[in-house]
Formats: sequence, C-alpha cells, structure tokens
Amino acid sequence: MAVRKNRKRKVKKNRKPGKSAGTATMSANRSSRSGTDPYPDLKLPDPGSMEAFMSMIERTASSPARREVGASDADRLIQLNRAQDTVYEAWESGSRTERIALAKEALSLSEICADAWVLMAEEAKGIVEERDLYEHAVAAGEIAIRLELGPDAFTENAGYFWRILCTRPYMRALESLSDCMWEMGEKEESIASLREMLRLNPNDNQGIRSFLISRLFAIGDLEGVADILEIYREPDLGEWGWNMALLLFIREGDSSLAVSARDEALETNSFVPEFLTGARQMPASIPSYYSPGSPEEAVIYTFINRSNWSDTKGALRWVAEKRKTKKITSLHTRQT
Repeated sequence: MAVRKNRKRKVKKNRKPGKSAGTATMSANRSSRSGTDPYPDLKLPDPGSMEAFMSMIERTASSPARREVGASDADRLIQLNRAQDTVYEAWESGSRTERIALAKEALSLSEICADAWVLMAEEAKGIVEERDLYEHAVAAGEIAIRLELGPDAFTENAGYFWRILCTRPYMRALESLSDCMWEMGEKEESIASLREMLRLNPNDNQGIRSFLISRLFAIGDLEGVADILEIYREPDLGEWGWNMALLLFIREGDSSLAVSARDEALETNSFVPEFLTGARQMPASIPSYYSPGSPEEAVIYTFINRSNWSDTKGALRWVAEKRKTKKITSLHTRQT
C-alpha cells in the first residue's frame, strides 16, 4: 500500500484492492512484536488475484443478493464482467502504459466499470482531473450496483456491502474520492463520504475508521472521535490506545486520566513515540501489513496521525517526556 504520487495521500491501495494498512491486519509474515519475519517462505495471497478468483466463483454460483434482470440488463452485466476482468489484468501489469491501455479497453466494454475509472484517475495529470475521474468512478459504481442488486440496493444491503463483490469497486472509488476532496479542502464532504462507507459496511474491511478519526481530529470534532473510538473499541491495538491518549490530552491536558491512557498506549505499542517525535526516522515506504505492537504498526499510525499530534500544543513534548522517563527507568532496572 504505497503512498500515491507526489502529494503523499493517506495509505492507499495503489490500484489493487485489499485491507487498508490503517487496520489491524495480521500478517502471516510478521512477528507479533519485533517486526521480524519468522516465516520468510509463507506469503500472503495477492488481494487482486483473490478478488478475481472470487468473481469467477460468484458468476458461476447463485448469489442471494443478485436479482433477475431482463435481456438488455443481462447484456450490460456481461459487458461489465468483461470490463472487470480487464481491470484484473491491469492490476497485474507493471507497465503504466499498459495499465492505461487496459483501463481504456475496460471502459470501451462498459462505461460503468468503476475500477477502470479509478485506474484512469490514478494516472491523471492534476488533482482537478483526478477528482473528476473519481466522481465518474463513484457514479459508475452506483449504477453498476443498482443494475445488479436492484434500485434499493443501498438500503436493502446496507450493513454488509463489502461482502457483496459487485459493491467493492464503488467502495474503492468513494474512498479515493474522499481522499481527493480532503486534499482539495472539502473537509466536510470528505468526512461525510467516509461516514457513508461505514454505514454501508460497518465491519470496515477497508480500514476507513482510521482515516475518519484522523480527519475528525483535524477539524476539532472531538465528540466524533469519541463516538468512533467507542463504536470500534479496540484497546489492545496501539492505534486505538494512542488516539484515546491524544483525545484525553486535548480535552484535559496532563490529567491523571490522560496519563493513564498514555501509559496504556505505551504498553500496546512502545514504538509510536519514537516515530511521532522523530527520535526514529520514518521509512521511505509505508508497510502493507502489521502486527499489533510492531514497528510497522507505529509507522502506519504515525503516517496517518502525526499532524494531529504536532498541531496539538504540548502533545509531542508530553509523549517525549514519558518516553525519556521510561528509558531512564529501564536503564536503572538493568543496573540494579
């Protein structure tokens, strides 16, 4: 999940689908604490290949969500499936020229292939063009969903969208559009899009809550932050713990409750303060997966949330002081 282009957006999927690095993705080739690779020969399946395989299976099976359609709509769905297969091929290509060519081929087969519009947007020359193409992608994805699932798909299937394969291109497009709107200063619209994604898929396979919390912090919506932290209560994860610590520090300063939250966060991931304060340099690229408590988790958390900490007066010093105290205590313990 590389940082896209030169504008350094949030952790992105960079063309292929998958779970956002902003969630607690448990990688088979990461250890739980050290970040080492104890199973170097055990590799995770490629998300794009997995989705292509799932698509093939779904087309040959009877889906409870799929509806009966007329001949005209059936033809449109056949063309859409062909276009999506072309997108799967584009995801596997290492050539920019080939990706663009395949995206155009997909759109020639079906103009409602949202993933093809997303591919075109990722190769756009400027953010205005990029936003326009993402809007096309979202509109196309919505039409495709209603075509396959029916006109009431966004109400009848809300709550488990990601489980229905045909909704995923729309969800990817809406996430990318939300990022684009945030970058262009359309903050309320961006946040509304993320909230809509969680309404449709509260299981949050894409890790949307990570970015929603960060953006709510950025606009000062502390009640919104608290609500999401309560809905997705995950105290064993460093991300949740450090966000709770920041929330309490903003609200109460160096209170006993905030200090307690900071100490608990330090137990879940002790690497976060090092990256937040710059004591440890951020890597050139953002890891795709992490395990709780690992340096990878800390890198991803810092990438998403560092500006919120640096924009909060005294927050980084508050974290640095605790980190220094812990180091001195650890040194004293070893000496005695």
